[in-house]
Amino acid sequence: MRITADTKNDLVILKFSGKLIFDESLFSLRDEIGQFLRSGVSRFIFDISAVPYCDSSGCGEIIAAYSSIRKVGGTVAVLNPTERIRVLWARIKLAGVLPIFDRLEDAEAYVRGNSGTGH
Repeated sequence: MRITADTKNDLVILKFSGKLIFDESLFSLRDEIGQFLRSGVSRFIFDISAVPYCDSSGCGEIIAAYSSIRKVGGTVAVLNPTERIRVLWARIKLAGVLPIFDRLEDAEAYVRGNSGTGH
């Protein structure tokens, strides 16, 4: 998995590509999130449109990232999961925790309007 970051004003869009599976690259997410949080950024969009597959470790890392961000009053939105990931996350009830959006504009509006509240 690869993660690229694009800072847009007061939020960070993390673009994931590749499989979210148990391997060395998966744990770079924690470091990346931690660096942004330490620098004062607390609004994130996870663009997972280029993630074809997610295993239980990948789900766990997404949950850990979400929890770390929420602990500091931040907000997270997920952008464009594939149908396969939507089905998986619905089945394990993760879709009810993470706000999921199909359009970047909607995800941005959510993240900017909900920091510190809601999801």
